Amino acid sequence: MEKPFNFNETPGRLPKEVVPTEYAIRIVPNVDNFTFAGSETVKLNVRSPVYQLVLNALELKIEAASVDGKELPLSAIKTDNEKELLTLTLPSELAAGDHALSLRFTGKINQQGQGLFYMRYQEQGSGARKVMLGTQFEATDARRFFPCWDEPAFRARFQLTVVVPENWLAVSNMPIESERKIAGGKEVGFAPTPPMSSYLNVFVAGELDVIESQVGPTQIRVVGTKGKAELGRYALETTAEILKYYNDYFGVPYPLPKLDQIAIPGGFGGAMENWGGITYYESTLLFDPKNSSAETKQNIHEVLAHEMAHMWFGDLVTMAWWDNLWLNEGFASWMGSKCTAHFNPQWEVWLARELPRDPTRRTGIAKEAAMEGDARSSTHPIQQRVATEAEANSAFDDITYKKGQSFLRMLESFLGEDVFRDGIQKYMAAHKYSNTTTADLWSALSDASNNSVGEIAAGWTEQPGFPVVIVKREADGKVRLTQERFTVNFKNAPPLLWQIPLTYSVLGETPATLLMTDKTAALENIPADRALKLNANGAGNYRVEYDDSSWQLLLSALPKLGVEDRVNLMSDAWALVEAGRAPASLYFGLVEKLPAATDLAEREQIINVLDFVNGLLVGSSEHEKFQRYARSLLRPTFEAIGWVSKPDEPKNAGMLRASLISALGDLNDPEVLAGCRERFEKYLAHPASLPPDLRAPVLAVVGRYADEKTWNKLHELGLKTTSTEDKQNYYNALACATDPKLMKKTLAIALTDELPTSRAIFLVSRVARDSGHPDIAWEFAKGNMKALLAKVDAAGANRYAPSLFTFFSDDSRADELRNYAKKNLPQATASEVAKVVDEIQFRAEFRDRLVSQLSALFSSGTK
Repeated sequence: MEKPFNFNETPGRLPKEVVPTEYAIRIVPNVDNFTFAGSETVKLNVRSPVYQLVLNALELKIEAASVDGKELPLSAIKTDNEKELLTLTLPSELAAGDHALSLRFTGKINQQGQGLFYMRYQEQGSGARKVMLGTQFEATDARRFFPCWDEPAFRARFQLTVVVPENWLAVSNMPIESERKIAGGKEVGFAPTPPMSSYLNVFVAGELDVIESQVGPTQIRVVGTKGKAELGRYALETTAEILKYYNDYFGVPYPLPKLDQIAIPGGFGGAMENWGGITYYESTLLFDPKNSSAETKQNIHEVLAHEMAHMWFGDLVTMAWWDNLWLNEGFASWMGSKCTAHFNPQWEVWLARELPRDPTRRTGIAKEAAMEGDARSSTHPIQQRVATEAEANSAFDDITYKKGQSFLRMLESFLGEDVFRDGIQKYMAAHKYSNTTTADLWSALSDASNNSVGEIAAGWTEQPGFPVVIVKREADGKVRLTQERFTVNFKNAPPLLWQIPLTYSVLGETPATLLMTDKTAALENIPADRALKLNANGAGNYRVEYDDSSWQLLLSALPKLGVEDRVNLMSDAWALVEAGRAPASLYFGLVEKLPAATDLAEREQIINVLDFVNGLLVGSSEHEKFQRYARSLLRPTFEAIGWVSKPDEPKNAGMLRASLISALGDLNDPEVLAGCRERFEKYLAHPASLPPDLRAPVLAVVGRYADEKTWNKLHELGLKTTSTEDKQNYYNALACATDPKLMKKTLAIALTDELPTSRAIFLVSRVARDSGHPDIAWEFAKGNMKALLAKVDAAGANRYAPSLFTFFSDDSRADELRNYAKKNLPQATASEVAKVVDEIQFRAEFRDRLVSQLSALFSSGTK
């Protein structure tokens, strides 16, 4: 069982005898040759006498070092690049007490999002080519910017001073405290931060604009490149709303004087919760009311809510070590979704399809994406052992974020919202400006709920996988429940047991709860003729397998079930098909019995499954018949919703319309193909004629079937625009092309400077996914792997090469990946290689199974 946080017992490479308390850092970047010079003084608390100082540094050249003003000879300075350590050997023992270390160093400015990096971009309006600087330090890259104790438990105050050109704005965690002109620009000094972990530092600088507002004592700003800050208006208003909500929810007000939301045009693809200065890739922060889609608006709200939750969970209270990363990410994912759902109930946030920034990951409801991977042999517990820096970067995955999120949601629904919040407030108050382990969170929630939360939680966070609950009605009127581990493509999986916080309801009655602590349990007094639904609203992280009589009662009751319960039944049915526990007819039979509706989440679930099967069946004997059948399932909804929005339609209709066009286009629907081409021609003459919600799907369908002339037109539009969202739409459309000659032209763009590094690399993944030719994408990547990996940020480094095999459905490709990895990839990629090998083998087996099951379905004349 895990113990509460104890600094001395926290894992890590660095000795615990010396603790930094304050850093004063000065950085002078040279943008002409992408290098920087730096110096720092670190106040140290030496807890017991030492002969050496050991800290982190990577790709830095240490030019001078002194302790308490006494210079060390260069021979006393040793850097170990493999272990990412800097060791300073002292002339004599350094006594316990306070001391000061001073260092002078130089480093490089990277093209990918690691440490200090640069971005080239086109300026809004003028289209002029410009360059700016940003940082990305999580998990272990602050050490590329300045030598430091770069492990989360070593909290300290940081005071940054930078030298930048006079017309640049510099932004960091804290407000600017001083500014003076000097030769070659200006020197900007920032106020010292509160005690925090090194990876939360930030520095961004360039020709930037700002819009601002105030929430109580907190100044809030959106920062963007010149001409773009005004597109942050929606983000600024949303920030104000979320900040008030979190101040109230956590019971501890946001502690810094300012909060900057910073839009950067490259370097990495997501967002990073630097305390007081959160960085975002532009498309997750900037919204143009005239040209942005409803999906972009929703995505911005969710990303803002996630990153701002980190200001408390992650920044004010930080996990002790990377094995507890889920405390940051699982919590922020849960809290961000809860907050977004609170302000936007019409978005069906808990059911909404997530759009992963990495196209090699399947889209789907967050919980479903986590369960997909967690059912496999290559899964891991939420709390996983992290020994090295490379392993820390691999911890940012669906289990950490999405299983963490869905477990917390299940726990909250079991303990009750008010009790759960009480526990969170106790946890915040007890641990602010400090670090924690998962045990500290369970302790606070146990105090608030009078439940042994740690005992319930252990099975979900300390062991891999999750259960399926098998429902069997007995002749004596009881309903027998049995739990077992749910697996997909995982023979002889070790059996496991969970304490399952079950919710269930008889149709029309209030849901009840039951903590299932053993392998079996029973429900009494369930009427034999009434539908029984387990996992009310789908909030639980488990599957349910019903016996035939229970299933038939549920099918009859479908019109009376809420959308959450219908989506949950569909997700479980499809998972049972994937696991070989049910035939494909179980899922499609359910879909055919659904009442006619245009609920976004329900139709998205169907679209997701059809999209996956359509990709899997490329080249098979049943592909055309399947496409015909899939079109017949989606057409009625599309006919009901139409191409054109209506004033009285539901808020989500625009997103559903976009999904249906995209899906029907992929399924070769002749009317949709003709409609997209016609709208594209009109759009070329009058861009305003195509509503923002339809741009991505119409362009993608046109790109899919493009000839060279159309491809060239899309490319020309992509090169010209300075809108991040439009640029993304054009290049995504290029990546959809199925003509091998055009695919090769798209792939070549990944090696150019046309797109930010974080977007360029995913062109290859998109081609692999959307073209139907993953083989051509892989051959290209294999020949250019070094250049592609030079553009990948830290979080993607271990995942990138293996992920390009994700779309193969041929066993021989699993062997090819293993051999390629053995010869060409570092050991740190092993877990990613295992995941993808498993995916290829699953797809190969499932494809064969599906072809025979669909063949039987179609020949029976029912389809």
